[in-house]
This record gives sequence, structure tokens and C-alpha cells, in this order.
Amino acid sequence: MFISTNTVRMYDTDTAQILFFGSQFRFINDALEDLLAGEGLTMNYLFTECDFGFVVRHAESDYLGPLHVGDKIRVEMTVTHIGTTSFEFAYKIFKQATNQLVGTSKSAHVVIDRKTHTKRSIPDSLKASLTKYLA
Repeated sequence: MFISTNTVRMYDTDTAQILFFGSQFRFINDALEDLLAGEGLTMNYLFTECDFGFVVRHAESDYLGPLHVGDKIRVEMTVTHIGTTSFEFAYKIFKQATNQLVGTSKSAHVVIDRKTHTKRSIPDSLKASLTKYLA
């Protein structure tokens, strides 16, 4: 499991002063970027030096409790599937002050060749990094 932390910002909320639904996807994307950076796969490295990339094929979220400006959150992230050309993550989002589960999400990603934008096999280096977090 990989753990990332974040803070709900003013721009993450709507006029009801609770988390705007799209912001939950920001939190899981931030967690994904943190996991990758910890594995040496920074966005700069992926975008400038790699011959592969990956795109989101599917994403979903369930909202289980409110979040407000200033709330500290913990995102627990696991890899749930590694295929030949794709991989999937599951996320649990907790409000840190109360340890309340406030959201769950899933994302599925497909690896592509950066030049042709066609599907390709997961590179061994990426597969090794993902395997560390396999549930």
C-alpha cells in the first residue's frame, strides 16, 4: 500500500462549502503522481525521457462523507491489477482528524507508445514498481 496526504483547498469546494465532486479525482491523481515520483518516475521524466506513457481508460469515485476547506486527508492506494498493457488502482480517502472513510475511487490506465499513441506492453521497470503495491 502507498499512502499520500493532502489538504482540501478553497478551490476544491463548491458553493455549499463541501468538496466539489471533481476534486476527489485531483486527490487520487496527486497520490498517483506521489507514488510514481517515489519510484523515480517523475512527470518530467515520463514526459521527456520515456518512450512510453499511460492514459486513464476508466475512473470512478464514491463519496462517503463531507470534506471542508482545511481538512487534512490521507489517500491509501493499492494496485489491484497488472495486465499486459494496462494496470488498475484502488484508493481509499480518509479524513485524518477522525479517520473517517470519506471516499473511494478506482482508476484504470493503459500504457501507450509516446510516438504512435498506440497501446503497448507495460515496460518491465514500470511493472516492477507497480508490483510493490499490488494488493
